[in-house]
Amino acid sequence: MKFYSLIIAFLFPFVIYSQSGFESILLAVESDSKKIFQGYMNPIMKGAIYSSNGGWFNSAKVHKKLGVDLSLKFNASFVPSADQTYSINDLDYITTDAANLPTIVGENRQEDLLITIPPQGIYPELNTTIKAPKGIKSRLPFGAVPAPVLQLGVGIPLDTEIIIRYSPEYHRKGVDMSLKGIGIKHNLLQYFGPIDKFPFNVSAFASFSKMKIDYDIQSFSSLEGSNQVAQFSLNNYNLLLLASLDVLVVNFYGGFGLSGGTSSFKMLGQYDLEYQTQSNIPVTRSLKDPIDMDFNASGFQTTLGAKFKFLIFSAFVDFTFQEYNTLSAGMSVNFR
Repeated sequence: MKFYSLIIAFLFPFVIYSQSGFESILLAVESDSKKIFQGYMNPIMKGAIYSSNGGWFNSAKVHKKLGVDLSLKFNASFVPSADQTYSINDLDYITTDAANLPTIVGENRQEDLLITIPPQGIYPELNTTIKAPKGIKSRLPFGAVPAPVLQLGVGIPLDTEIIIRYSPEYHRKGVDMSLKGIGIKHNLLQYFGPIDKFPFNVSAFASFSKMKIDYDIQSFSSLEGSNQVAQFSLNNYNLLLLASLDVLVVNFYGGFGLSGGTSSFKMLGQYDLEYQTQSNIPVTRSLKDPIDMDFNASGFQTTLGAKFKFLIFSAFVDFTFQEYNTLSAGMSVNFR
């Protein structure tokens, strides 16, 4: 459960931080609120893809049959400066003096937004003012999107290793969470005769992982309503070629290939939005399941790293060059 608490705190910080009125964006017309949610959330949703997809390997060498590797890793994906703000030039019914707004991983800056709801049916023109959500860059380690990773690698026949990322389902304090992932590493040098005896290793690697978090936001929502829930889901993949020089004390390793994934964010339930007309007459509009957004990230990556071995224990660190560069570090215990 402590491990799950780390994941929730790292990958879903906006849920806790949203107590400052994150959901008030829903007061804008639907087209504007979706643009703001998309711009505000984009870097953390992409960052979560990259950070949770890192740290799958620290060597191209495959465990011997029934060999075991248990590791705990921490990944941090760095958000480019261009993704720390987003443009608001295309908003239709929102007025503000700001040139842009901070994304969730941007600066701790909050701007006033004047919202207009045009006349529709029995409703006259409605107006209200909200505070735009501010960034939480100062609350993120190194200003990066982090993710802890716990995984188990086991050697199987055919010079192959299975790597598992899994934790029992978590249901506590309004949070429902599940995490599953599997990776396969296969030794390629076994097909090249004597070269397989050298301390240089080359292997093929593929992985897929899935995470889902449901968070009950009803208890701190600033909007009246019912069954208010935030849902976060994440699917990742890797298709890589790995290489490593495995010597006695220090191993040097690297990887190259395709990496990416998809993520989604939903706000479900009923949200009762309160306004006042120019005559100070209160008006309530209700929305149901207002937000359903998808994000994706993919591209080639290159990883370089080193592992330091101490008997059955190892410590390692690597850096992955990709759209959101990612630093991984951790420790493992090995039984070959």
